[in-house]
Amino acid sequence: MNAEIAKYAELYGKLDIVTGISQSDGGSFLLSGEDGDGLALTARLVAARLCGVAFEKALEEHADIIVYPNPQRSKTSSKKTAEKSKPPMVSVDDVREIIDSLYLTPFELGKRIYIIENAESMSEICQNKLLKSLEEPPSRVCFILCACGTMLPTVESRCRLLRLAPFPVDVVRRELDLRHKDKSANELAARASRGNIGLAERILGDGDFSKLYSAALDILRLASGSRRFAETAAVYDKLTRDKVATLLGIMEYLLCDIARALVGAETVFPSGDVTGVSDGFTPLSAANGADFVRIAKRHNEANCIPQAVMDELVLKIMEEKALCRR
Repeated sequence: MNAEIAKYAELYGKLDIVTGISQSDGGSFLLSGEDGDGLALTARLVAARLCGVAFEKALEEHADIIVYPNPQRSKTSSKKTAEKSKPPMVSVDDVREIIDSLYLTPFELGKRIYIIENAESMSEICQNKLLKSLEEPPSRVCFILCACGTMLPTVESRCRLLRLAPFPVDVVRRELDLRHKDKSANELAARASRGNIGLAERILGDGDFSKLYSAALDILRLASGSRRFAETAAVYDKLTRDKVATLLGIMEYLLCDIARALVGAETVFPSGDVTGVSDGFTPLSAANGADFVRIAKRHNEANCIPQAVMDELVLKIMEEKALCRR
């Protein structure tokens, strides 16, 4: 769990999905949402409620609240590459260790809680191995699976579903203003995170986010014809894979915003920024552009050359704009 998100424990602790849990509850829970950091924090608060742990001690280490992926195993198995920024995956060894320890007697809390972060990273084999345990866990065992993506339907059907919805953007902005001095940066982070406080904190921790936001605006403004390709490519030519990943995320949001703005809907980013880069787009071409970005994100994650990924994306956006002008 990102340590920065712990500052917001009181805010998350007031959510219905936390306060609605009692010590008498049991079984398996699937906590889903877009923000992995928020899910990790909420899972600990839910675990504390299940075990009757006082709120002020919810984030302390407890022998009977066990978190996977195993942090030590994740450290030793992670590659020393750009992949190190990816969340650790739940391994077969993690699942085997969980199953082998299910019938151990709780040490201190009366229950053993297994929190499985990044649960969507489990292979189908791992998910299937857990099915019986999720459906009929021992009487003093509870599972809390945290997933930003989809799980097997058979897994979902065996869990009590808890959805961590994004906060209103103004709530995120207010919380950030209490802890960070740069109000303009807080505004941008609140909007870019789409109501996910963990992501907002990560944005503020990235000193280059504002520059990448400006770069995304420049690319969408410049990508108006092949004659401007070299000028557009110069914007991203020296960016690393991680920075390109952030840039692509911003571009996806901006293109969705352009589509919204062109049909009169409210935008995530400041409307002036969005209208300033919407020239040449139609709602459909902007939506298609967002789809192109999603493809580019997959290519970037697959270790394709970042600049080649961006080149292909920019050419597709230019072509889409040209088709709209015909």
